[in-house]
Amino acid sequence: MDNNNNNDNKKKKKKKGSTKRTVFKSLKIFLVVFLMLSVIAGGIVIGIVLSILKDVPTIDPSKINASLDLTSTIYDANGELVEKIQAPEFRTMVKLNQMPQHLKDAFIAIEDERFKDHIGVDPKGIISSAIDNLKAGAAIRGASTITQQLARNVYLTLEKSWDRKIKEAYLALQIDKALTKDQILEAYLNRNNLGQGAYGVQEAAQTYFSKNVEDLTIAESALFAGIVKSPTKYAPYRTVSPENFDSTKHYEVGRLEILGEKYIAIYNEEAVKRQKIVLKKMLDLNKITESEYQEALNENIKENLKPGQKKIEGISSYFTDYVKTQAVDALVKRLGYTKEQAQDELFTGGLKIYSTMDVKLQRELEDVYNNFTEILVGNPEKKKGPILVDWRLNKAKDVIDEKGNIIYYSQANLFNENFELVLEKGTYEFRDNNLFIKNKKLTPYPKHIDVADYYTIDDRKNLVSHSVGSITIPAENYNVSDSKEIKIGSAYLNNNKDFYRVDENGNLLISEKYFFRSKDGIVQPQSATVVMDYWTGQIKALVGGRDIEGARILNRATASQRQPGSAIKPIAVYLPALDNGYTAATPIDDIPFYYKGQLWPKNWYKGYKGIHTLRRSVEQSVNVNSVKTVESIGIQTSMAYLEKLGIISKTDPENDSFVTAKENRVRNDETLSALGLGGMTKGITPLELTAAYGAIANGGVYIEPIAFTKIEDKNGNILIDNTPKETMVVSPQVAYIMSDILRTTVSDGLAGRAKISKMAVAGKTGTTTDQADIWFAGFTPYYVSATWIGNDSPKITLTNNSGTAAQLWQHIMTRMHEGLESKTSFEKPSGIVSARICTKSGKLATELCTHDPGGSAVRSEIFVKGTEPKDYCDVHVEVTIDKTNGKIANEYCPEENKVNKVFVERTPPYFPSEHNGIVPSDFQYTAPTEICDEHNQSTVIPPDPIEDDDFYFPPLPWDNEDNDDENEN
Repeated sequence: MDNNNNNDNKKKKKKKGSTKRTVFKSLKIFLVVFLMLSVIAGGIVIGIVLSILKDVPTIDPSKINASLDLTSTIYDANGELVEKIQAPEFRTMVKLNQMPQHLKDAFIAIEDERFKDHIGVDPKGIISSAIDNLKAGAAIRGASTITQQLARNVYLTLEKSWDRKIKEAYLALQIDKALTKDQILEAYLNRNNLGQGAYGVQEAAQTYFSKNVEDLTIAESALFAGIVKSPTKYAPYRTVSPENFDSTKHYEVGRLEILGEKYIAIYNEEAVKRQKIVLKKMLDLNKITESEYQEALNENIKENLKPGQKKIEGISSYFTDYVKTQAVDALVKRLGYTKEQAQDELFTGGLKIYSTMDVKLQRELEDVYNNFTEILVGNPEKKKGPILVDWRLNKAKDVIDEKGNIIYYSQANLFNENFELVLEKGTYEFRDNNLFIKNKKLTPYPKHIDVADYYTIDDRKNLVSHSVGSITIPAENYNVSDSKEIKIGSAYLNNNKDFYRVDENGNLLISEKYFFRSKDGIVQPQSATVVMDYWTGQIKALVGGRDIEGARILNRATASQRQPGSAIKPIAVYLPALDNGYTAATPIDDIPFYYKGQLWPKNWYKGYKGIHTLRRSVEQSVNVNSVKTVESIGIQTSMAYLEKLGIISKTDPENDSFVTAKENRVRNDETLSALGLGGMTKGITPLELTAAYGAIANGGVYIEPIAFTKIEDKNGNILIDNTPKETMVVSPQVAYIMSDILRTTVSDGLAGRAKISKMAVAGKTGTTTDQADIWFAGFTPYYVSATWIGNDSPKITLTNNSGTAAQLWQHIMTRMHEGLESKTSFEKPSGIVSARICTKSGKLATELCTHDPGGSAVRSEIFVKGTEPKDYCDVHVEVTIDKTNGKIANEYCPEENKVNKVFVERTPPYFPSEHNGIVPSDFQYTAPTEICDEHNQSTVIPPDPIEDDDFYFPPLPWDNEDNDDENEN
């Protein structure tokens, strides 16, 4: 038994030892495999990292301040340098010792609390960030250190990828080795985008508080540190145009005059929400005390905001300005940048932007605009009043509208020789040391006082409009009564002794120190032109204004929306109609039309002219026929085509020219007026109109206009290949019909001034109410272009009609076509047939049509094959009338009164009695329906009695004697 037990124990020990060896062996194998896999994985990771790092740019961290701005460049269509893009002068470099400690602490606390201790990269921060993001289930915080952010902003693109993060970390390590923490922080605080175009803390201090960086409070510093996360979301104020300001929703913090344009700065409460997070972080890190924290929380940022004015010196081309706008937009939409990141990249990223500009054409166009007045009016010295301006003056020589309201004051009526604002005696008084004012030169609002604008006349007889900024008074010192009387408190007057003085005549004079005045002003009327290659969508030349010095911020060619008038008819009315059952020969009757019970619209000529073909309706720009056609095809149909033509945008409603009923229930563009006559709420830009007409010229294909073809990064890699989007609007055949109609609108219609020698031209004029805007849009076999002329204030109208716009267009396009081969026709696609038609019926002509009482009604017309008429005219009829009364002759009408004449039988018939006696000019040719009632049986004159002697009867055979004899036998 004992031996057996011993044997069993030995076997168990042997088995146990064997098991241990097996486990140990397996563990060794696992460790070896794990180590091998780790080495392999590590090698792969290292390999990937090394492959990424080989593309990292070589840097010299010691010159980082010099590297803050890598100049981007714009090239023309031939690859020649056009412009080096300079960063806006909204950056002011300051030394770190000029910045208050609490400002530096605020940025470090919220962006990189271990900044002083890490080596450029913060592993602890990375782990902490990853844990927080996992807990939240979303990316709620980043882990980039201040050094990494600086590396990214200076040397890398804003692409969101692991590649960039690895490069960013690598560069941060290099920067941290080469620079001190103070040098890094100084570069960082001078580089960051802090919203509203302010780069760096000094510029932000001026932008938001009109003070220097050293004067920033803890609360203001925390506010700036909070902006970095998102300059769009957390900027302390946003700017809106006056028309978009809503006093019930917005809190105004000031008025801005930015490069000639007025804006209202409105408070952004999101900024203070973010500021409170920064302040709490500063408190937690012992950067501020509890009392400082509470004091900062109680500081009224909303009231303290005081926007500073921004001005950029220098001249910038309208074309390259638009290229920059388009480049920023492309970076945002295609690469996912924020607008601020895209602007950073544009101004400091060393981008290479290849524009579509034809420098020769651009120079020609700008030269035309430099001689604008001479081209249109000849010698301005002979003109007594302002050039091209139809102005009304009151006795004081202020410009007024038709109701007598002052649009522009004469400079002498608004200011004295020192440009102090003059408020006449009797329009102000002092009560209890407070100043009370009620003067038409001032328009009070809850937060500011608008000062009226004024005008001057320059040496070339141009009217020059000058804008005047607002006077802003602190809320506690300012009040407006229900009667619009302004009250300015004594405290403000005591603290601002130079605000006013009273002259010897008792007038109150307000110092120009307290409002902005546009000294140079803007010449009126203004104008804009775009020239585009419609085959490619490439903009070749562009001018957005005339006689404007300095930065050309308002690009009227691309940003200024004005009512197009009749220039909209081809794209909103007749092109859709031709694609929906109409032909060039379709008859449309110009007779009274009623809208909501009212007689509307009026034609540009007096009265109504009757039946026109569609072609003739375009040639003569017949308003009634345009409106009737829109009503016939349907408003929604018209809108659908405008969407295809780039006028309506469902993807970008904020910049949409077209206002729908959902957006604005008081006024919208889903109307016969907007679509049929161009009376849009906002209007259309010359670029939009150019591109839309380009679709007609391009065989029915709309190509989205582009200002650049590609963008390369600083290393030559293509960031964006800008291939334009194409949309089929109509068939090539329909487009050709419309093109040919526009051709005869120039050759035979109202647009005769647009003719170019030995070159085919197609186009349409446009004029808005009271000639506030005049247009010509058209194309040749080479280019499409639209030209607009008008005053920046539509209340001032023009002395000239749309023929002047056609004249300017003709002059421009003649220059654009110098050296090009003559082409007197447009390329005709297959599938076009012609037919001899009647212009009154739209059907095949008959012999009667050639005898139309108004002249021959026969012409050769073109059609899309299959749409040509098959039936013969049944409108022209031949009627026998009594020429003495014009009525249908009856059987009793004297034969000498009866004549056969050709008339027109209207379908449906027209009865003037149903339209207050209004008679269209061709009504005289309408077939009569009344039968002559002047002649009947009783009016027939009987013949005289017959006498025997009045007649001779020849002898008859039986009167012969011989015959008588024979008869007797």
